[in-house]
Amino acid sequence: MFQTETIIALGSNVGNSILNLRSAVRELNKIGYISKFANIYISAPYGYKYQSNFYNSAIILKTNQQPLQLINTIQKIERKLKKNKRIVNGPRSIDIDIIFFGTSKYHYNNLIIPHPRAKERDFVLYPILDIKPFLLHPVEKKSINQLSKELTNKYIIKKLSYRNLI
Repeated sequence: MFQTETIIALGSNVGNSILNLRSAVRELNKIGYISKFANIYISAPYGYKYQSNFYNSAIILKTNQQPLQLINTIQKIERKLKKNKRIVNGPRSIDIDIIFFGTSKYHYNNLIIPHPRAKERDFVLYPILDIKPFLLHPVEKKSINQLSKELTNKYIIKKLSYRNLI
């Protein structure tokens, strides 16, 4: 039985983004059980503007791994899938982030859970809204549904079915 329900965000804007997201899902499924898949959201780039649109989604991954082990595993998956990020918020074939780890708050070096900027990004919140709308943000003490209604910047352009991930 997998113990901790984690919310993992996925993104890609280099190469075949849907195939890249599928490959990440396949790899993540090896380290736990994926209980839910969010829809895919095509969004304008955040930060560095001179790049292609992103394909973003999220999953609920139930895993026995603890945060440090999980981030190390995720980084190995990103290397295997050739993340090749060279610019902050720049183009990449895959980006995998831990957004929530159960209801825990965690801070160790560069690993901060919940993800500190997730609450500001529609392309992170909307996929989570698909799979766990009433999840309470452990720091903000607001639901994902409530946080999504408070967003001021909009990046999402189009929504695709989660069925593209499986």
